[in-house]
Amino acid sequence: MALPDWPGSAPVGTPEDPQMGGEHLFNVTMPTYQAFLPPRGKATGAGVVIAPGGGFRFLSMRSEGTAVAQWLAEHGVAGFVLKYRTVWLKPGESVEQMRQRVQATMPNGMAGDAGAADGEEALRQIRAKSASYGVDPKRIGVVGFSAGGHVAGMTALHRDPAQRPAFAGLIYGMPFRNPAPAMPSANLPFPAGTPKEPWLQPRPTPAPDALPPHFMVLAQDDVVAGFGFRLYYDALYQAGYRPETHLYQRGGHGFGADRHGNTTDNWLPAFLSWMEAEGFLTAPKDKAR
Repeated sequence: MALPDWPGSAPVGTPEDPQMGGEHLFNVTMPTYQAFLPPRGKATGAGVVIAPGGGFRFLSMRSEGTAVAQWLAEHGVAGFVLKYRTVWLKPGESVEQMRQRVQATMPNGMAGDAGAADGEEALRQIRAKSASYGVDPKRIGVVGFSAGGHVAGMTALHRDPAQRPAFAGLIYGMPFRNPAPAMPSANLPFPAGTPKEPWLQPRPTPAPDALPPHFMVLAQDDVVAGFGFRLYYDALYQAGYRPETHLYQRGGHGFGADRHGNTTDNWLPAFLSWMEAEGFLTAPKDKAR
């Protein structure tokens, strides 16, 4: 399903270029998404928009895209793999030259602006077509890997709470913004006179503009996203959020849905278990039974 070229046209240097047998896709200028729907009788009504990583320069379409969507669909969750716009390779430019150009001319996450806009638009379109996909528009989340974590994170931080996903998964990624985007408080302030001791305080009241629940994954030997990931977790925590966070001993950066013989192999089942615990795998009418 093609998205409108929104909010503007990305200059086209060369045509889309799949490399490594289709694993990496360069020069994405027309955003699209591909739906992977659960088998008949297994659908839970939940859906996930999946944003692959690739440093805003390419998209890791299989291990951080279609493989994730296929696994989720097999377990009753509709997956929508987002092919969002990337920085384009100029004619004759090497990938390393492009990387240096991006770092020099697109600071503070600007390279991911188009992808974040595409994530927001994909979520809107999938919600509008939710009946045809067999998903509940109120149970559609966004999961992003590495640079795709910027797409997922910025979608979750949308200034309009109604435009945010039901939940966000940040897999060795986060909003690549410096300074970090403004974050609403998770809870309303306690009334005057409330004891200062946490063990004497009542349960906090969630703020109406609070961010959606977050599921976060990082391998502790990740030298690419580890520092920024921890800073973003700390910002969430300081604002009153308690994101589900899995810190694996090892796994590096970019493990995706592939199996590597590490405990990172278990993150997808853990994500599904978290979705179930949060109620995203159950229709609201069934929750009350």
